[in-house]
Amino acid sequence: MLLHRRFRLALLTACIAAPGCRPEPSGPAEQLVDAWIAAAGGPHAWRQVADLRYTVTTVWFDSTGTETRRRPRYVWGKKDPQRARIERDEPEGHYVQAHDGRGTIWATLDGQTLADKTKAAREVLYVSGDVMYWIGLPYKLRDPGVNLGSIAADSTGLAGVRVTFGEGIGQHSGDRYFYYFDEGSPFPVEVHYIEEGSSNVNRTKWSDFQRAGPITYVGTRTYYDQSGVTRKQLIISDVIINPGLPDSLFLPPKID
Repeated sequence: MLLHRRFRLALLTACIAAPGCRPEPSGPAEQLVDAWIAAAGGPHAWRQVADLRYTVTTVWFDSTGTETRRRPRYVWGKKDPQRARIERDEPEGHYVQAHDGRGTIWATLDGQTLADKTKAAREVLYVSGDVMYWIGLPYKLRDPGVNLGSIAADSTGLAGVRVTFGEGIGQHSGDRYFYYFDEGSPFPVEVHYIEEGSSNVNRTKWSDFQRAGPITYVGTRTYYDQSGVTRKQLIISDVIINPGLPDSLFLPPKID
């Protein structure tokens, strides 16, 4: 099984990198995404979500695949306008990162407001967008400016969808994603991506799809290295849809 797994990863990575791996017409890609949307709750499911909260736990592994650390982040998110609040504990203390959806971003460490130039403050927009994006798949793949292309099934039987973004769409419009599907299942089993300005292929396996309210989300994203060894996992749990979050959660603390 491990050899088969490595062979499959090698094929997928070769397809991503090879100049000859050109997308097929967009029809098959749209069909795969629409089938995923239908299985996840239908095209209107994400519209029924006004706000949500959940926990995303990051698990790190060493080069042998042995777990070395586990850290939860607690997420509160709200739409119209989209905003998020993320709390996490690190050795130096308790962080809160948030933005109000109207241009104000802020971060605190143990209740003390951090300067705009600190790492925690600078990464607020990226982190808050990240925690709302992944829980919002597959619905966000049909947003304006998202380009879908098909990758034909290879000898492993996996067909793929290549996702790119129009200029100015999202914070990193040059990112490229590759979603791969097993025949007979509407949900992706492999998702690889290349970040803007990089040539490195990041490989993930998706599993444990769960339903919460009207939506279905991926429960576990497992990151592998080139040898197929698990290096990180992102585990989503405790999802509550439409808990009725107050706007005050996303406002910066008052300064006396």
